[in-house]
Amino acid sequence: MIKLKDILKESSIVFPDDFTKEIKRAEKETGKKFKVPATTKKLCMMAKSGGFHQLDYQGKKSGKARKPDSLMYQAYAFILGWGHSKYKNKWDWRDDKSQPVLHNIQTSSIYTSLFDYDYLQYHVTTDLQAAQVVANIRPGSKDEEPAYYLVKDYLNSFGSRGKNRRNEDMLINKVQWWLIKNKVSTR
Repeated sequence: MIKLKDILKESSIVFPDDFTKEIKRAEKETGKKFKVPATTKKLCMMAKSGGFHQLDYQGKKSGKARKPDSLMYQAYAFILGWGHSKYKNKWDWRDDKSQPVLHNIQTSSIYTSLFDYDYLQYHVTTDLQAAQVVANIRPGSKDEEPAYYLVKDYLNSFGSRGKNRRNEDMLINKVQWWLIKNKVSTR
């Protein structure tokens, strides 16, 4: 009998319980703890304090908020390169032998798609980007740039504008939500 959870796993959905089990298994095998850098955790908490973790792709509050203080969210932020300069893209962690837990997951795990959950990858990225875009804007300020231009300037400063239209649209929606929520008047 085929179970729904098995079908969903095949389509690369990673459940938090499975993620934690696999990390614990790799920690036990290597004898090392999986540590997320403090700077990555700080960025995750910025996203949480801004409320971006509660938003869906349209910039509306959804019933299923992500958990920036969870190991899974922070691990995804870590492997995507947030808070450190060790990884430049989402695949660099696979070749990193200095992280024994990640190396164990990559080489000996039957669950090799542990960090391939696309939904969480793009939400973690846009949550953290949105937190950085609005970091220097005070609630209630006047004469700020509209969300589109704030995001455009942010992405242009990293040379990543136009590379992923889905993430850019999500980022604009999240920044727009924050500007409205905090009564920031735009030009």
